[in-house]
Amino acid sequence: MKNAAKKSAPKKRRSNQVPGQFYGYSLQITRVVAHFLRARQGQSVSIEHLDDVATHTDEGVIAEQDKSGLAHNPVADRSPELWKSLANWVRSIRDGALKSDTRFLFYVAQGHHGDVIDCIHAVKNKADADAVVLSLRSKFWGNPPKYAAKANLPKGLAEHVNEVLSASSEVLALLFTNLSLENGSGAPNDDLTALPGMAAISQEKKDEVLTLLLGWAKKVIDKRIEGGRAAVITWDEFHRQFVSAAKKLDRAENVLAANPVEVTEAELQKELRDRTYVRQLEVVRCDDGEMVQAVNDYLRSVAHRTNWSEDGDVIESSFGEFEDSIDRAWKSQKAVVDIEQKSLAEEERGRLLYAKCQLLKVPLQGMDVPGFFVPGSFHTLANSLRVGWHPRYRETVAALVPDLPENEQEVTGVAPAADPVRKRRHSTAPPSAVAGGELVDKGGGE
Repeated sequence: MKNAAKKSAPKKRRSNQVPGQFYGYSLQITRVVAHFLRARQGQSVSIEHLDDVATHTDEGVIAEQDKSGLAHNPVADRSPELWKSLANWVRSIRDGALKSDTRFLFYVAQGHHGDVIDCIHAVKNKADADAVVLSLRSKFWGNPPKYAAKANLPKGLAEHVNEVLSASSEVLALLFTNLSLENGSGAPNDDLTALPGMAAISQEKKDEVLTLLLGWAKKVIDKRIEGGRAAVITWDEFHRQFVSAAKKLDRAENVLAANPVEVTEAELQKELRDRTYVRQLEVVRCDDGEMVQAVNDYLRSVAHRTNWSEDGDVIESSFGEFEDSIDRAWKSQKAVVDIEQKSLAEEERGRLLYAKCQLLKVPLQGMDVPGFFVPGSFHTLANSLRVGWHPRYRETVAALVPDLPENEQEVTGVAPAADPVRKRRHSTAPPSAVAGGELVDKGGGE
């Protein structure tokens, strides 16, 4: 046929860059989880807020630029990605968005290196930084004062290189002394399994727990962006989810979750003023800090007794068995102190017995309990004079509190429903799920 149909235009092939771009974006979610697995309570992590990813701490901010490194080396000496990141940081320092307490992290998912980034990573002080700046100007601009090679820089690279190397020595010293390179293994999600926070999870369940955490982090970040809010997640939010994942997938039979409990100043002062367990500490001359800690431990343990019972995590009879266990442990420790330390003054023996009991590890219904629970439970028994710290604790406490209120005679069990803090549940923190420590060590990338 003369009027043959025109051949349909060939379909355009999708750019090979598209999967790489998606990988780069998803990498940021992985890095959010990585930061939390090295973070401490009270910190938070943001995405696309101050930087690709940023950890916010009391000591300052850790600002991170993330590069996948799939197609090329993003930290090669003449990489526009490297110099653009450095230029962005220079601009943020100069504008005051990132201050002197900021640390800078260049994360590359692959094992890429370059002379420039390695030299910056090795900087320890301003003298080192100044020497690196002189070396870089010579390398990219040529010799002073003409800097003849400056004009030969490629256009896409020149604007970033020139902005960085034109910055003041103070700005570059701040950046270079606080900048580190961190390399991944090429499998960022797999790298998460070796981070401190995952030490609490069994090896065979690490991947399942991480899959849940990564999905949760993406969902939370998406929701916050959709709602027009900053994509910031707090440590408490993350660790509540961590404990939920651990209980569901790995340690349901071994761990009781800890819920931070808010204690108001009024509640604190009332406990210090009215409670027999506080008088028990006074008669052995514990200091104010120890008594404040005792109040917090006591109130948190009371709240958790109620929460665990109501949630069905612990049956009521198990609390009685637990109290019998710590009562026996107290008697054993008291006998040791009385025999071995009988030359000490009574107050000193009491403080020693108290310290020993604070360190005891006693399971509840076969499960590990948070660190405050055993000390807080001892205070419950001390409040009813079932246990005590002074060798003559009944006599000495009676001298301070001649007429004990009727509610002080209660002997534990699940906390009464009227307890002022029993319903104040907040985020969940896994026992020993996160090892404390800095997120970035200037001494070397991973």
